[in-house]
Amino acid sequence: MNPAHDDGHDVDRQARRLHQDALAQVSPQTLMRLRGARHEAGLQASPGRGRTWRWLTATAFSAVLAVGIGLQWLPRTPAVPASTPVAAAVPSDGDAIADELGVAGTFDEDPDLYLWLASAEAQPLAMESTR
Repeated sequence: MNPAHDDGHDVDRQARRLHQDALAQVSPQTLMRLRGARHEAGLQASPGRGRTWRWLTATAFSAVLAVGIGLQWLPRTPAVPASTPVAAAVPSDGDAIADELGVAGTFDEDPDLYLWLASAEAQPLAMESTR
């Protein structure tokens, strides 16, 4: 078989065979010490704790970045300068009719109407009128 066209299967088999040969030459005492050291190292640095804060940090950073990008896309409302006069009220057809009937500004001048609209009595009455 040509090594240039090898999929790596032959190299993998050779590496496994060399590893098994090396393990066969290690004494049982050394293997026992290596297993004990590996077990102690696993107890000292648990992989779950070290990764948790990393995930939380990455998530928080991503959220802050997304909010920052989202804020850039929000439409900005232009600030109205203080020197700009407020547009004068242009009378509509409803205002003209109210003037003819002599009730001009009655609803605008009566704060009790707005208090009643906000009360608990107004909502059931409004619901009855829609039926």
